[in-house]
Amino acid sequence: MTNNISNQMLCAIGENLVSANLTAHGWPSANVNHSIKNFQGIDILCQRGLDSTEVVRIQVKTSIKNSFLVGLTCGEAADIETLKTKITGPWIFVHIKSLIPLEATYYVLPRQAVIDLLYYGHDWYLNQWNRPATETLKKSPAALSLKWLKGENDKSNKSSIQFLNPYPGDIFRTGSAWDNIWK
Repeated sequence: MTNNISNQMLCAIGENLVSANLTAHGWPSANVNHSIKNFQGIDILCQRGLDSTEVVRIQVKTSIKNSFLVGLTCGEAADIETLKTKITGPWIFVHIKSLIPLEATYYVLPRQAVIDLLYYGHDWYLNQWNRPATETLKKSPAALSLKWLKGENDKSNKSSIQFLNPYPGDIFRTGSAWDNIWK
């Protein structure tokens, strides 16, 4: 994989790939970042069809690594009320396996699944490992693990308490997963 690609370029690749997939499903979309740089909490507006008035606000996260930064701190991610305020719609995670040739996997999560994975994962991370949840740890960047998006459980070598994924199985990347944006 090429290392000279900027994070901004990687995000643009993810957003464009998602827009293309939405269009292929018959759902017109518009990237709001084209008019307002890094629009807060929304990357793409998507209409359910040309004749529909239903529109959804989609957040896209793209990564070449095995985790996705989510724009929150660990403390915010472990606070259910904060998540209910900040997560306004479905999220689509684009895992770039290869840039040339371009190969990506999509994980399409409805709003509630994003909230649940962030909350339960970060509650486990902050409160169930054998260490204190310090202010520094609470202020560190929150991320969603690729393992969690794949429906896998997780464990730490610092604790015997395992993270039990509330969404077991690889349900967010099946062919019908794109319908999750309307849930």
